[in-house]
Amino acid sequence: MSLDASSVPEPDTADRVDSGRGDSGATPLTIITGFLGAGKTTLLNRLLGGGHGLRAAVLVNDFGSINIDADLVVGVADDMISLANGCVCCEIRDDLVGAVERLVSSATPPEHIILEASGVADPASIWATFAGSQRPDWVRLDGVTCVVDTEQIFEHLDEAPDLLMLKARQIGFADLVVLNKVDLAGPATVAWVRRWIDTMMDRVRIVEAVQADVPLEILLGIRCEEREPSLEQSPRGLSHRERFQTWTFRTNRLFDPRSLQEMIRRDLPGEVYRCKGFVQVAGDTPQRMLLQSVGRRSELIPAGTRAIATHSEIVAIGTSALDPQRLHRLFERCLVTR
Repeated sequence: MSLDASSVPEPDTADRVDSGRGDSGATPLTIITGFLGAGKTTLLNRLLGGGHGLRAAVLVNDFGSINIDADLVVGVADDMISLANGCVCCEIRDDLVGAVERLVSSATPPEHIILEASGVADPASIWATFAGSQRPDWVRLDGVTCVVDTEQIFEHLDEAPDLLMLKARQIGFADLVVLNKVDLAGPATVAWVRRWIDTMMDRVRIVEAVQADVPLEILLGIRCEEREPSLEQSPRGLSHRERFQTWTFRTNRLFDPRSLQEMIRRDLPGEVYRCKGFVQVAGDTPQRMLLQSVGRRSELIPAGTRAIATHSEIVAIGTSALDPQRLHRLFERCLVTR
């Protein structure tokens, strides 16, 4: 079994680095892709039922595929189910962009939108809708996450060889790949799938998971309101705190914005899933910007009145293998020389 890496087109990451459109008021949108049975629904159910304090809207193709706990439902109207934790679950009809626009313009707009793509959908058209040059300015693409059934990814190749190409394209358009069901696959299969992905895509961010258990800090780039760390065990028998770590970079010097985004796109290690923080950037007039990155995607958004400090502070979250000294050197070289 083999697949030529050159046959899997990857989105033009240069076009994805900087929107340049001042999206300070845009609602972040995360796209969840993955083949049938990979675990997308499990992941969405975790979000819908979580006590995270995030007012999120989840767009699905069919309410019937989401097993929402009846005790959480506080209201049902047309194509929307409202939940007690502030989240809403919406069914996509014919107009995807229209469904997102209605959410953003509602009386209580969501803080984050999560869109579930069909399991057999090619992600190219969805990606282009929300990341291309004609995308709506009231929403910004926060990231694309692909959920993979690690145990079954290579099944049915003889009967339907095109399925592997579809799965490869779903992975190729992703900023973050969740290798789900690693407990069922076993270490040897997990390593095999990782090598297969690495032959196609460079520095793809991969998270191993059991039952789609991925921290929201990684999935959506937000910090939960829950104060106690999760006691659930990870695939390796470790807590989330032991599997993942954060690293912080602080400086009073100015960043060169082009150098910063180019470094994230080209050189940021694959062990880093996300970076977020406020940075002071050089220009005709120094400006304070909000940096948000997932995988190799990054954007700088004018901070406006959201922060008044004069120093820069960036927080990265990644695997336990993060190298603090290497990260410090990478970010330091993006600073304007004195």
